[in-house]
This record gives sequence, C-alpha cells and structure tokens, in this order.
Amino acid sequence: MELRRDGELILAHLLKRKPGELPLIFEEETPPDIERKFTELIKIRQEGVSVAHIIGEWDFYGRTFKVKGGILVPRPETELLVEKVLELIPENGKMEGFEVGGGTGCISITLLLERPLLRMTVDDINSEAVELMKENARLHGVQDRLEILRGDMFEPVRGRKFDFVVSNPPYIPESMWESLPSEVKREGREALIGGEKGYEFYEKFAKEVGNYLKDKGFVALEIGHDQGEIVFKLLKEAGFKEVIIYKDFSGQDRVAVGWS
Repeated sequence: MELRRDGELILAHLLKRKPGELPLIFEEETPPDIERKFTELIKIRQEGVSVAHIIGEWDFYGRTFKVKGGILVPRPETELLVEKVLELIPENGKMEGFEVGGGTGCISITLLLERPLLRMTVDDINSEAVELMKENARLHGVQDRLEILRGDMFEPVRGRKFDFVVSNPPYIPESMWESLPSEVKREGREALIGGEKGYEFYEKFAKEVGNYLKDKGFVALEIGHDQGEIVFKLLKEAGFKEVIIYKDFSGQDRVAVGWS
C-alpha cells in the first residue's frame, strides 16, 4: 500500500499533476519517456531513497517546499508547532520572530504567509540549508520579510530581541541513529541527532533564549515524544512564568510553549 502511494506521488510529479487528479487522467496514454523515468524512480525508491528526495519537494501546511539531502524534510507533526505559534500572533499584529535552525524554511515561510504583517529572521549552521531557504522564500514570495542568516543558534543575532523564538531542533538521542531507516538517515545526522541524551539543544536554548526575547515574549519548540517533562523543567528553571506541553494527534508530547 505504501509503495502504491509512493508511486502515485512520483507519477503525479512527473506528469506535473496533483495526486488527486490522477484518476481523472487514468485512461489517458502515458508518454513513453514518462514511463521510463517512472520505472527508474520506483527502483530508486525501492533502494531506500525517500519520495521527498526523489522528487525534490514536499508539502507542508498545504504548500510545496523544495527539499534536498542533508536537510530535514517537513513533517505533518511540525504543523502543530506552526498552529500553536499562529494562535499567539494576531491576524494584523506587527511582530518580529526568530527561528533557530530553519532547514527548508517551511516554518518561518508558513508563518509569514499566514500573517502578512509578520517579519521573521531565521538561521541555520548548514550553508546548503541557507541557500535552500532562500529558494523557498522566493518560491513563496516572502523574501522581503524573511532575513536568512548562517550561524549556530543565537550567534548571528547577538544583541537583538524578538517577540518570539521558534525552533524544531534535532532531538533524537545518539543511541537511536543506527536504528533509523536509511531514508531518514539521508536527512543528515546534524538535522536529526540532538546529542547523547537527545535534549542537549533544549538545555542550551533555555539558558540563552531569555537574552533574545522582548518583555512578555514567548518561545515555541517541537520536542520528542517523551521529552515534555524535561523541557517543561528546563524552561521553568530558566525563569519562564508559564509553560504548556501540547500533545499531537497520537497523544504524544510534541510542542512546548513558554512565556517569559
């Protein structure tokens, strides 16, 4: 069933159609060159390469983003993070946010598209991610409201303050690397592994983020399925007045929001 769905996504991409449109053209003859390319790509999929990396793009929050190897592919779980941030940004509110480790840029770009007066700054330590974010920003027409910087965590924004800080950092423990599927590993150790414990990022983040928040600012973080308790503790110890852990649709810890 999964391979069939993957095949539909690949074929739709080759035909420049949406997957839902395929039944409408079922009886049309597929050009021979498309058939040959489809067969080639299915073989690549069977070798363990994800559909996202085969077609070079993936959907997030109803929009399509360019993707590439070594950079985290957008996931449905992260849409909950975006939703929780959007709930805290007024429709016509002039706010400025900062995203740590943008990857494809899907979080910042989606926030900008949903809130026309918002401005975002985003960074990533990976130079290829920086270029990919620029491409996706142009693709979605938000390049004038998105400042893209290269650097680690808060290094590129020293001395600045924001209304909120958002991040979907690497949070998988080192011990789990070998057990990850090969197609997931293609997204890169740097994008997935959060250190020996998995939550080293949050430890550093909690200590530093207060220096970059305006009064009554907030932080929003995607977290691992069992990291709610530790992230709650870290943010409270760092002085956040209120912290809420939100669960995803499967009932697992997924998003932490804290107010300064």
